[in-house]
Amino acid sequence: MKYLLCLDGSKKARQAVESTLKFVNKGDELYFVSVYPPHPNPNENNEPIDSSTIAKMVIEMFSGVPDLVDPDEEKLAKNEQIINSNHKKVNALEEFHYFNNKNLSNDKCKIHYLLVASNDISGSITDVANKYGINCVVLGSTGTSLEKLLIGSVSSKVLRTSHCSVLISP
Repeated sequence: MKYLLCLDGSKKARQAVESTLKFVNKGDELYFVSVYPPHPNPNENNEPIDSSTIAKMVIEMFSGVPDLVDPDEEKLAKNEQIINSNHKKVNALEEFHYFNNKNLSNDKCKIHYLLVASNDISGSITDVANKYGINCVVLGSTGTSLEKLLIGSVSSKVLRTSHCSVLISP
């Protein structure tokens, strides 16, 4: 059986994965996925990025300090989006590392780790599930509004649009 285990850095997502690992059988495949926002287009003219911009991006990624020198508000907004994207990627890698240290592949299953850059989280999850022939998508439940009190909006949309079983862990 192929499981798609969705991680977003939340406790509920980690709990969903932890509970799923209890009933995984030898020979099953686990696909860990994390969807993060892509970097914005650096400029509207599609000009190549110069090396100083790349250097600033790397410094911002590892230091978490935004570029405060550039007074252009549009560039500052893009820098914030880049920092947010990088922060979410780092969180995803930390989650992957956490589960990688459990030595699941040695014990039971074949493991795959997928980082997906997209603003459409639920659409990306269902696309990955379809692409890899997933049998069961596993998500944590979250509630951020009154209408989505019991099931979060991403979980709800994946449940409605997925062509396979969906397990939403409370």
